[in-house]
Amino acid sequence: MQLFDRTADELAARDTDLAIIPIGSIEQHGPHLPLSTDYRIAAAFGEAVAEAAGGFSIPPLPVSTCREHMGKKGAVWMDPDVFYHMLYSMLMSLKEQGFRRAVTLQCHGGIFVLPAVIRQVNATNNPDFMAVNIDICSLFGVVAAEGITETDKELHAGEVETSLMLHIAPELVHMERAVDFVPAVQRPYLGYGSIFRASPSGVWGEPSRASADKGKRILERFTALAVQEMDQAFDYMQVKKPFGYSSF
Repeated sequence: MQLFDRTADELAARDTDLAIIPIGSIEQHGPHLPLSTDYRIAAAFGEAVAEAAGGFSIPPLPVSTCREHMGKKGAVWMDPDVFYHMLYSMLMSLKEQGFRRAVTLQCHGGIFVLPAVIRQVNATNNPDFMAVNIDICSLFGVVAAEGITETDKELHAGEVETSLMLHIAPELVHMERAVDFVPAVQRPYLGYGSIFRASPSGVWGEPSRASADKGKRILERFTALAVQEMDQAFDYMQVKKPFGYSSF
């Protein structure tokens, strides 16, 4: 059971100083995956990381920034400055309650403003309060290198996300509609035009290679990698000594 489904007194009894904020998006995921894909992956990832690390995970945020999916109905976004201030305020609310560490689980690749929030929080609050961001897209290459997935071309609605959804919510996946497409451009080009300029289907990868078994293995590996990465980052920040006037 997630801690947000328990009482406030039960949470207090756990005495955890780690808060977890999974962040998803509502947006198109090609012809075969639901609009809720990033949200559902964030929910599963948040629960797994909370169980592994013993932290307090809040319910995943369903809306973030996703203007790179403009063109088809169903994408819901807020402007980057709104997201920045919303997330910053949430992190400060956690600090005020006594949490000393927070990790954001970025389960939608298009939140380009998120690292700026994390840097600002750390620049003004280290070492009393520390924040780490885990970008799920940064883990795609790891599972490819380890042979869990067959392709390293994943960015959106490809082998990784489709496998995760086949494991998490198979009833929402329409594999008979899946199409493979790997654009000729790189991820930064999403700042120059919507994903549909690079991929007519809105897919960036090879979903035909997906399976539920891969999804299970991917989620387990992502969880282990996330805990490892955040522990390393927290340790790095914790041992820092002041330099001049700054503790950052």
